[in-house]
Amino acid sequence: MVSMRPGIWLTSLLVIPSLVMLGPQTLAQPNDPAAGLELNPATYRSVIGNPPAPGSRQALDDLAILRWNQRTRTPEGVRHSWRFLYRNLSVFDAAVGTDLAKTSPTLFKGLPAFLLRVDTLKDQLKDAVARPRPFVSHGDLQPCLPLETSWSFPSGHATWFATAALLLADLVPERRDRLLTVGLQGGYARAYCGVHYPSDVEASQRLAQAISKELIASPQWRTFKEQLAGERSKLLVTPPAGVPLLTD
Repeated sequence: MVSMRPGIWLTSLLVIPSLVMLGPQTLAQPNDPAAGLELNPATYRSVIGNPPAPGSRQALDDLAILRWNQRTRTPEGVRHSWRFLYRNLSVFDAAVGTDLAKTSPTLFKGLPAFLLRVDTLKDQLKDAVARPRPFVSHGDLQPCLPLETSWSFPSGHATWFATAALLLADLVPERRDRLLTVGLQGGYARAYCGVHYPSDVEASQRLAQAISKELIASPQWRTFKEQLAGERSKLLVTPPAGVPLLTD
């Protein structure tokens, strides 16, 4: 679990400024490597827990962080948050040090099939908890990302980015630290811009940790990983030009 100190929701956003903003990536795949994989939301209900009770110390901390973020936002921080608006694997290019779509097309086309299952489960959990968005409950909060009408707990973006990072780290462990940093930023951006409470993001991080373990242990993932053996070595080669390999 991340610290509740307000500063982490800004400073953690600015670690990798070179990422590019990309459009939505299609999740449905004609050849589904995750076919047959079923995730039970009841298994994960206890993982995310409950949102802070209104008036509790954690609920007050949630609001204090969101209001502090709103007072201290910078144009650079807002621009960086927008780079995580679309859930696209290319956001991880700089962390790996290559263009994933070109270097590993099997990975790029197949991994979203697993993340689609994560999205479906997350939606079921959201509906079960039914926590309103912070800007719905508190009129003084003015988000710096597009408003959404879905429930707030857990955060879909934070779950997607954190899970994608953990799955990519299983495929390319040599880039694990950088991948996980990007995965966390995808969640921090949601609290930085006020579309989610920090506790929504923290619940998503717990969910991503738990769900990625089940995915990685599945026969579908093992088969998919075997299919990527020929592409994996290409992911570790520093390109002569283009996306730079970040330093360790």
